[in-house]
Amino acid sequence: MSEKGIKRFDELNIARLSLISVQERIPPDYRDWSVELEDGDRRYKVTCQAMPEYGVPHGIDTDISAALVNLYIDQGSPADGSVTCTPYQLLQMAGLDTSGRYYAALDESLKRLLTTNYFIAEGWRDHPRKRWTNVNFRYIDRLEFSSGEAERLDASSILKITLPQEIARSVRSGYIKPLDLSFMQTLKRPPTRALYRLLDSQRRDPENPERVAMSYQVGLMEWAEACKIVSDRPSMAQRTLDAAHEELLEKGFLKNVEYLGRGKKKLLHYTFGEAFIPPDPLLVQNLAGIGITHTRALQLVREYGEASVADTLERYQAIVASGYKPRSRPAFFVDLLKNPEKYQVPADPLLAPEGPQKAQRASRGGSGARRAAEAPSRPSQEEEGVDAALRARPREEQVEEVMRTLTFLLRNDLKLPELDTLRLALDEGLEDPLDIKTWILRGVSSGQKAAVIRDLRARLSLKPASAQAALPDRLF
Repeated sequence: MSEKGIKRFDELNIARLSLISVQERIPPDYRDWSVELEDGDRRYKVTCQAMPEYGVPHGIDTDISAALVNLYIDQGSPADGSVTCTPYQLLQMAGLDTSGRYYAALDESLKRLLTTNYFIAEGWRDHPRKRWTNVNFRYIDRLEFSSGEAERLDASSILKITLPQEIARSVRSGYIKPLDLSFMQTLKRPPTRALYRLLDSQRRDPENPERVAMSYQVGLMEWAEACKIVSDRPSMAQRTLDAAHEELLEKGFLKNVEYLGRGKKKLLHYTFGEAFIPPDPLLVQNLAGIGITHTRALQLVREYGEASVADTLERYQAIVASGYKPRSRPAFFVDLLKNPEKYQVPADPLLAPEGPQKAQRASRGGSGARRAAEAPSRPSQEEEGVDAALRARPREEQVEEVMRTLTFLLRNDLKLPELDTLRLALDEGLEDPLDIKTWILRGVSSGQKAAVIRDLRARLSLKPASAQAALPDRLF
């Protein structure tokens, strides 16, 4: 499935608190802000303190921060909060152009998110414990990357980004909401994308995120403060917001925007479009019932659509009811969802599910069929070999696609300089990217990961000095 068809997620605290200004550009001296806001009977305070050379987070920072959360989820939400990727992957996930000038913008955005401190009083939801807490963190807790020159990242860098534990824990606990990232990327300007992200979170009850309102009302100046718009004039705040409102109305996310009252007491009343309705919570609950985590269940529903997931759940239940007992229920369900043609719902309840290959293995003994059904799910192009379509793409795109896979598979096994050496070998044509990918995938899938890592290190150590010496990694 292409990225355009995939719907992603937002950590609900980040989205509701609007830690990033909706303004595309900020005044040179905009280095800090502090807001006190109300949510029903609860008052909370958020303070932001940034470095003078970067200013407070704004502009594309909202796209980068959303992309980081989704890369973290895609990489299995590791306990240490780390994300390993290339700048190309991060820009692509953010829906930003991958041309040269955006690498410089990404470099600045990451450093701004790394050096800005947030202090939140009675505003951070510890959802598993059902309480509001006080926290202090930076959006990026640690940033490492390989760099060719001037301590700036470039197209060939390898990034290792560590999210703060407050964000990582919240994501792992499932305190997230669907974020239609493909829709967000159709919005032309960063302020519109930031306002969409904020509005989409404000319509949700923070204590019961499944409850979604179809309208939202807020004071204009309070809303301007929440959006971090630098103005105390209602007319200026309204002008800034109206530019974003126009596009959100045109795209159908908003059905209506109405101003009520006058001056600083003016209210904003939003009515949301009916097309933007969250997934059925009962379906998500049923997926959780077969052992799929809340985060993963939401991701599957958003990626493949409710109808497809619901149909797969019915097939899953029919197959299990026939007597088939998968070793891992979640893994079997995901494989059934991704590869429906591999399985047949048996007409005879005594028959185990089997596709063409499984039938052959079953004729030689049941254990083979069972092992095949329980094998970790992989995309069909990896099971059948290198996709011919990828082979036909330009080499630069092949390298990026291969590094996407390998940074995920090997992020806990190879150090940053080793990943950088691997990238350099692929860039310089010393290794064929698709051959390397196929070799590593086969080794990992056959349970020989340790041997593959050992052989890969030896293989890279034999390369010429240009690829053998990893570029120095920068630590901030």
